[in-house]
Amino acid sequence: MLAWLLLPALGMPPPPVAAPPARAAADGIARHSFEWRRTSTGDEVLALTVEPSPGWHVYWQNPGESGDCPSIELTLPPSMEAAPIVYPRPEARLVDGAPFYGYHGPVTYLVPVRPRSAPAGQRPVPACGNGPWKAVARVMACKERCTVTTLTASGEWPEPLVGEPLQLEGGMVGGASLPVPAAAAGVAATLDAGRVTVEGPARGMASARFIPGSVPGMQVALPEGAVAAEGRVEADRFRIEFRLEPPGVGAGQPALDGLVLLGNRPGDPCVRLTLPQTPPAPASAGAPAAK
Repeated sequence: MLAWLLLPALGMPPPPVAAPPARAAADGIARHSFEWRRTSTGDEVLALTVEPSPGWHVYWQNPGESGDCPSIELTLPPSMEAAPIVYPRPEARLVDGAPFYGYHGPVTYLVPVRPRSAPAGQRPVPACGNGPWKAVARVMACKERCTVTTLTASGEWPEPLVGEPLQLEGGMVGGASLPVPAAAAGVAATLDAGRVTVEGPARGMASARFIPGSVPGMQVALPEGAVAAEGRVEADRFRIEFRLEPPGVGAGQPALDGLVLLGNRPGDPCVRLTLPQTPPAPASAGAPAAK
């Protein structure tokens, strides 16, 4: 142990850190593991890898018509904070006749961790990166029935990092692509009287479709038996059109959120699309104010 600590002082890198062994879990989940990774931008990320048992499946951010998305609660030192879960590209298909968005094979859910930002007008949070951390994840797995498994891990921050740096926007994890923001992908969308039009480069893919995210009140109008709004591709450009009935509601919620899936393989590109709420039109002069 002493020799390992002296290596950096001698100008020699420490030995690589081995990934923690996968652990068996409850019914519906064959194995799982927690590990700390670094992103390409220098942030750290907690990676929870879950392997469903044969015939079982787990869920994406929007599970579809049944099931539930995972939750990961992360307790960190006071100067650090966790961002929302980053989900890799999901499957989008019918399961028992209903739309399903999720994973039948191993999937890695990512929770980026960054220095905490002080609220406006308040003093910065003192930098103190050391201390205990704890993760509590609840993952639903389904087959003929559903079970919710609680997975936990804990340790002392900072933890050793494993693997190569992850590119959270447009990279890959576990063989599945990670979403690229629409602006970075050159994808544009418009919302006019409930009709959404999405256009952008097809990146060599022959197909494009849109699957809805999870926004309160948002309802994408899909044909019966469909799991996505299908688009068309011409000259390496795609165009997808669908109706939004209604858009998302609530303070801070977008009108539309979801993924554009290019191609049909797990590693094919996907684009995160979000449209903000349309601000209400100003009242005309002399008109009574709404109450």
